Amino acid sequence: MTDSTVTITPDTTPVAGAVAVVETIRIVDETGAVWLHTPPRPRPDGMDLTDLRGADKHVAVTTAMARGASPDYGQWLSRVRSAAGCTNPVRLAGKFRTATVNTTRGEVTNDGPERSTADMPDGVIYKACGNRRASVCPSCSEIYRADAYQLVLAGMRGGKGVPETVSGHPAVFATVTAPGFGIVHTPRTNKKGQPALCRARRTPEICPHGIDMRCMTRHCEGDERLGRPLCPDCYDYDHHAVWNGLVGELLRRTTMKANRELGKWARRHGLTQQVVNPNTGKVESKVPVRISFGKVAEFQRRGLVHFHILARFDGIHPLDPDVVVPPPEWATVFLLKWILERAVADTTWRTPPLVVHGRRGRLLVDRPDGWLLRWGNQVDVRPVRLRGEDKLTGERVVDELDHTDQANQTDKHGRRRLLSGPAVAGYLAKYATKATEAAGHTSRKITEESIDFYANNTHPGRIIEACWRLSQKGRQPADEWRGGWYYALRRWAHMLGYGGHFFSKSRRYSTTFKRLRQARVDYRRAHHESSEHLEENEVLEVIGELVFAGSGWHTTGDAMLANTAAAMAREQRQTGRLEIATSG
Repeated sequence: MTDSTVTITPDTTPVAGAVAVVETIRIVDETGAVWLHTPPRPRPDGMDLTDLRGADKHVAVTTAMARGASPDYGQWLSRVRSAAGCTNPVRLAGKFRTATVNTTRGEVTNDGPERSTADMPDGVIYKACGNRRASVCPSCSEIYRADAYQLVLAGMRGGKGVPETVSGHPAVFATVTAPGFGIVHTPRTNKKGQPALCRARRTPEICPHGIDMRCMTRHCEGDERLGRPLCPDCYDYDHHAVWNGLVGELLRRTTMKANRELGKWARRHGLTQQVVNPNTGKVESKVPVRISFGKVAEFQRRGLVHFHILARFDGIHPLDPDVVVPPPEWATVFLLKWILERAVADTTWRTPPLVVHGRRGRLLVDRPDGWLLRWGNQVDVRPVRLRGEDKLTGERVVDELDHTDQANQTDKHGRRRLLSGPAVAGYLAKYATKATEAAGHTSRKITEESIDFYANNTHPGRIIEACWRLSQKGRQPADEWRGGWYYALRRWAHMLGYGGHFFSKSRRYSTTFKRLRQARVDYRRAHHESSEHLEENEVLEVIGELVFAGSGWHTTGDAMLANTAAAMAREQRQTGRLEIATSG
């Protein structure tokens, strides 16, 4: 068996997922020469020996064999089980102990012996990074995606602390997009659904920079020109960067506008309730309905952020505003759709002025009036069918949420189709793990040392350059600079200026990520082998002092071994789910 076909399978014990951040390795060749080598970072979607070449493959095989032959290999494999699928696990060092705590009395009933990580393989504990981005860590992002799916679905049909009555509340799925800041390549279709020319014109349209603004191409999926401007010099990259950086404020003002419009409509039609304020004793007029929502941010090909919003009408209990109750009968899907469309159309915001002078008085940025932010014309609001027995599949999500195919949005009678709850939850959860990949850019945080590499002549590079230039310090005091609106453009330049949450919700829409994660921790502790002796109202707690000792796997071989076990665990889970789905 040659080293080009060898496959290392360390153990059959299922371990949850892995890839690595490698370190420099000391290698001695056949002649006795000693040299240092840093293998390349493995791909996050898995690694085998075919990903490596020459000395890199030799290093992976050598370090994996060394780890597999070590006497503490079994103990090491059990220690990395919780972080085996992580691309960049966190290494923690210190002392800890396991204790049994009575949740009723709040006291420790059984205190275990203190343990030190110095007695463990590698002298550390491995913890998964928890990154939500699929391009950074597929294993951790899959957990985040599953949690997001359950969170959205609980807000649509109840469960996990949410009353099941929400399954009957009116709800809509809205998509709001960014305006255009220049002419870009776009896929178009004719009335028959066939590809059409991108930008057909009978006569040439020459821009001030001498470029013909016609495009006689029928773009298909995967075309690298999609989303790219026809003339980069005509494109308003400054406005583009400011939109990504400050769109969160525009969204906040839009949600406020929607609730104000709801209040105005209810008062105009005499649908308010007279409620006695328990603090003052005065009778106040209150609107008995609120809008709860969950939203996901998504990057388009052109590098602009747009939002998918799942909005729901909730009734307000007169004595306890935190209780979610059914809304009155007049609060319909049609009213919710009208309110959202009106709020999106009417909300605008002019950003603060930006004037930056250099050290010698040279004017670096001159925007005394700021930039006007408004939503684009493409606003789609569709009703959601909360009840339904349709199982979620990839085909269902594509068929129901593909806005480019009008045939999939209507039934055989030409009526607008309702969306199913699981399809919307799956769609939002999928995009909660995405970032700037659709725009053709992926990077870590950009610094002064790396900005020249990323601020190139490409479309994402020009956006990054605009973010960096608009966030210059100039002669501003450091505190004023860091506290300003535009400093975030520099901090989030690697995200093309967008620094907001990719997934967020209103407080009463559903449960929280914290509760879902705590439920998972409680389940694991309850089913741990050391929990058999626990009495009622007792839980296991880990008490200790752990400090950060580094990140990433020690060697490529460690990453390969952990990744192999993780792949086996994933296959086992997929097989189990398939058997469960087909057995019924």
